[in-house]
Amino acid sequence: MSRFLQQTDRVFAVLMRRLEAMDPRRRMRYGATAALALVALLAFLYTRTTGVDVDTQNRVMFDLHELQQIDAEWDTNLLRAHIGSNVGDVRLAAPLPRMNELTARLAEALPMARGRGAQQAHAELVASLRTKAELVAQFRTLNPPLRAALLSLPPALADLKTELGGIEGALAPGRVVVRLDALLNDLLADTLRYNLAPSPALARRIAGNLAQIEAQKGRFSLAVSEQIDALARDTRIILSNRPRENEIEARIAALETGEVMARLGRELDRSFQAEVLERQRYRGFLFAYSILLLALLAYAGWRLRRSYRIINDVNRRLSAANDTLEHRVAERTAELEEQSAKLARLAQHDSLTGLINYGQLTRLLELALVRAARRDSVVVAMFIDLDGFKAVNDTWGHATGDLVLQLVARRVQKVLRAEDVLARLGGDEFVVMLEGVGSPEGALRVARLVLDQIEGIREADGNPVSISASIGIASARGRAGAEWGAAALLADADQAMYAAKQAGKGTFVISPNAHWGGEAVPEGAPAP
Repeated sequence: MSRFLQQTDRVFAVLMRRLEAMDPRRRMRYGATAALALVALLAFLYTRTTGVDVDTQNRVMFDLHELQQIDAEWDTNLLRAHIGSNVGDVRLAAPLPRMNELTARLAEALPMARGRGAQQAHAELVASLRTKAELVAQFRTLNPPLRAALLSLPPALADLKTELGGIEGALAPGRVVVRLDALLNDLLADTLRYNLAPSPALARRIAGNLAQIEAQKGRFSLAVSEQIDALARDTRIILSNRPRENEIEARIAALETGEVMARLGRELDRSFQAEVLERQRYRGFLFAYSILLLALLAYAGWRLRRSYRIINDVNRRLSAANDTLEHRVAERTAELEEQSAKLARLAQHDSLTGLINYGQLTRLLELALVRAARRDSVVVAMFIDLDGFKAVNDTWGHATGDLVLQLVARRVQKVLRAEDVLARLGGDEFVVMLEGVGSPEGALRVARLVLDQIEGIREADGNPVSISASIGIASARGRAGAEWGAAALLADADQAMYAAKQAGKGTFVISPNAHWGGEAVPEGAPAP
């Protein structure tokens, strides 16, 4: 080390003698040029090591997460409209302005992304959302008349059968009345099957039965003829709109907007990470350069001992600044981790009741069906819709309604097992998922407990309330249940719930499609 210092000192002495031999103006010019070069290099390294704008990055990722949530809710409303829930046209169109705003804000962040991956993913997202909006517009024209036809067909057919069983049937030939009654039964059954699984063969059979029914109009009064016309009109709406709506939904699903958003998020995150890595690399260069400068300063201090205290003070300040920076980075990292945990919980749970939401329910239900396929066991879905809840909101306000929903969540959760799942789909709709239920009696026992708990709510926030529930029970077993899927199981439970509504509310009905494995499935649950 001493030899190195001695050699360095000799080189420095030679340079100093040459500088002293130069013209003063030229010496000053050389010194200024060297100082400017050192300062310029230091400034360049410093600008390349400035931290990434974390707030901007968080805003971009939060906007993308909100866009994913809105798109998932949009898909949920489409699914609910498909299965017959009364989803208003406004709710199907409402997400568009906010989604367009978020997409535009993401476009503003694209200059921060490196490469063309994020730009391509954003362009694909814009195209997918535009196509999806066009498909949803078509869906909105098809769904209301289809839903109205599905709701009016069963009661219209029942009214017609009542007419045929009365005076109208007595005035017509008996064989005609019997034949027409059979055709009406076949028409209802085939139309409901066609609504679940459209096929050309089933459509032809429905059209044939409908033609035979219409051919008998002349044998009855004008009122019966008009009923047959209304029945034919509803049936043809179902035959026309159901396959078109299914095709639109398939095209919407094929767009995979969620995957496109996830790919955009990955591209943006990859770009931000690359930016961080580059900053860290230049920070290493700055650190090495700082070491070089410190070495020069130390050498100058060795030559000029009077500047030792100044250099020591500079080192202490640099160390303090580094400690402060590390502390701030640690605090910011902790804040980001806390925000990420909160966002993850919001994405999976309902903010009012704390229950899991529709997206998490479908994931858990798919996993349960996979387990059931391995074990050849049964998965049960109970679709719960509160009766009388609208009157609570209208009478006492939404604050009392929210409290009732929280009471329902707590009381129903209390009677379930630890491994059972309770979810809120939105509004006054809940779903219970059960695993390992070996018989219909087990499911009915749980349904009775749930109904008793809900009917036991008599007061909320000091206000008297009276609510009940209509519960639809569906089940799937083994490999067939896994192939059927979570969406189909929920749709079947939803249909059973509507059957409970039609049965007078405040009761529960087991779907005729329920599969328990070798056991007779009751047509519906007895009144509790």
